[in-house]
Amino acid sequence: MVIGFIRLSALGLVSVSGPAMANQSAPAMPVTLLLLLLLVLAFIYIVALKFRLKRALQPKPDLQGFYSLHDDISGFPNKYALQRKLDDVLKSAPDQQFALILLKVEQFDQINQLLGHSNSNLILAQIAQRINDKLADESKILTYEYRQQQPVRVCHLGSVDFAIWLDIGNQPARAEFLARQLQQSVPQPMLVHGCAIDYRLGVGISLYPEHSTQLNELLERAYLALQHFQWQRGASLMFAPDMINYTTEKLALMAELRQAIDEDQLVLFVQPQMAMRNRQVLAAEVLIRWRHPKKGLLAPEAFLALAEEMGVIYPLSLWVLEQAIKTIASLTEQQLVSRIAVNISSKDLLHDELVEALEQLFEKYQVKPQLLMLEISENALSAEPDRTMAMMQRLHQLGVELALDDFGTGFSSLAYLRQLPVQYVKVDCSFISELHKTEAHMAITGAIIDMARNLGLGVIAEGVEGAEVEDKLLRMGCSRGQGFWYSQPFELSGFPAWLRQWQHRHPG
Repeated sequence: MVIGFIRLSALGLVSVSGPAMANQSAPAMPVTLLLLLLLVLAFIYIVALKFRLKRALQPKPDLQGFYSLHDDISGFPNKYALQRKLDDVLKSAPDQQFALILLKVEQFDQINQLLGHSNSNLILAQIAQRINDKLADESKILTYEYRQQQPVRVCHLGSVDFAIWLDIGNQPARAEFLARQLQQSVPQPMLVHGCAIDYRLGVGISLYPEHSTQLNELLERAYLALQHFQWQRGASLMFAPDMINYTTEKLALMAELRQAIDEDQLVLFVQPQMAMRNRQVLAAEVLIRWRHPKKGLLAPEAFLALAEEMGVIYPLSLWVLEQAIKTIASLTEQQLVSRIAVNISSKDLLHDELVEALEQLFEKYQVKPQLLMLEISENALSAEPDRTMAMMQRLHQLGVELALDDFGTGFSSLAYLRQLPVQYVKVDCSFISELHKTEAHMAITGAIIDMARNLGLGVIAEGVEGAEVEDKLLRMGCSRGQGFWYSQPFELSGFPAWLRQWQHRHPG
């Protein structure tokens, strides 16, 4: 009590008058003020305590919940967020038509190797942001959330894959139009540590409910469309049911084929073309084989048709052409003369740079164009006849010989044969092999030979396997043949030695 009294005295709330203090009572007002002050302080303390308690009890941000719905690299919504949103959207509009647009950053592994994971992850996040920025004015795209009043409309599926969900109404073409816009506008070079990083976007599109009503199936079909577009540039971005035939095994085979060119797994065989009367070698057709590390030696039937369909035939054809021209140069050095014939695909004829590529090869190996023969399938004229005819004219002007292969198996070339700049027609082996068995095959073969000769064209019979067939062909006016009767196919690397020995045995 004494200590408390001294404190109150010091505060001036209690008056002290010396000896008279004991005889005088303390004024009531200062005590009242003291109590009031204590109550105020207690109230402030209680309010502060409640505020702190409220903050302590307030739920903290659910970071675990955020990352369950967002990609941890880009911060954009993930596949699970897309599925949750679709569950709500499709319940409210089950009959509406939508498109799933799949975007894939191509060749990102190279960026990863060049810059490392941390920098490449930063680039990936920037690409995601670029895609999202391009969609700011597209109100028909599924919106996940808003950040700083900007809509988030891109789903990061993981790795380098992104998805967009678009309301297309009754206009499926809107999806492909938007996708091609993104392909053109998003891939702008990024400057990282002084390096300009280029990239491309692959695209695949599937439609709801036309292609499926399940997200996983729609993604699978969009992936198929994307892979088809990657293999065949210029193709549609939209999934089509026949793409299901492109199994994972076939797609893997095509990926391996690209590597096979660089890893010397491909090998060329050769089969001579003979002057049937005197056995002089006039040319030799190269035939490709693939020494697959697991599947063994693959014949062209196992991969060429698929390669053409998937759009990887052109780099393969360029490799074959270079090997053929290199062989011609080697023959010329050894004073051995023989043309080399190469089959080229109808798709090759649609590449405008084919002539320039050949010019460079002729210059590189110092080879005359006249020593190369290009065999073109009759069916090549049916797809895009105008472009094919124009390319054949350019090849003819370059000086290479042209032969129409598999003649008689199609119909389109009959109308164009007078206009084609070809020097030979090759009668399909299906006619030649049966020549001595049926009158029908004899009649057809005879008609083809007569027509070709009347047009001033040479005729090459393919598939000559015996003396009887050879004799009938000679009597019908065909003097040039190719087949097992003369030689089975053998490796191109052995052709110069074989040719030297053959010419020694058949001096002509």
